[in-house]
Amino acid sequence: MRRADLAFGGATLVVSVAYYQMTTSVPVSQLADAIGPQGLPKVYALILTALSLILIINAFKAPSGSHIPTDRTRSLRALGMLAIGVAYVVLAPWLGYLLAISGLILATTYYQGGTVGRQAALVAAGGGVFFWLLFVVLMGIPQPPGFFPPQW
Repeated sequence: MRRADLAFGGATLVVSVAYYQMTTSVPVSQLADAIGPQGLPKVYALILTALSLILIINAFKAPSGSHIPTDRTRSLRALGMLAIGVAYVVLAPWLGYLLAISGLILATTYYQGGTVGRQAALVAAGGGVFFWLLFVVLMGIPQPPGFFPPQW
């Protein structure tokens, strides 16, 4: 068991529950759409809750003698993730949200030690479609169209 992951997962779980509670106090306007002003913050809270639970479960599965990164390797990993985020921000207006978010998912999977193959590509494409449908179609939040999907 990795105690640091367990502690961090527990802390983020507490934060997610508190954040969800705060979203319920957001006032709803008569002019609000079907999702309302609470919709997106609640989705973020639920995603954080799910990620916290995954971290907690993985903390129990991991051996306690696992590799502990140094400050230098942590800094380099953080810079790598920052570079992926910057690439996403730069490419999203040109590629469009759907392709850019799919690329972000695939690049992050690879960078975090996953393999790039058919399964990872399908997960990235499915995640891109999911987030595009959620934000653009369901919530009506405009995202950079880029060249894909074509705008009719």
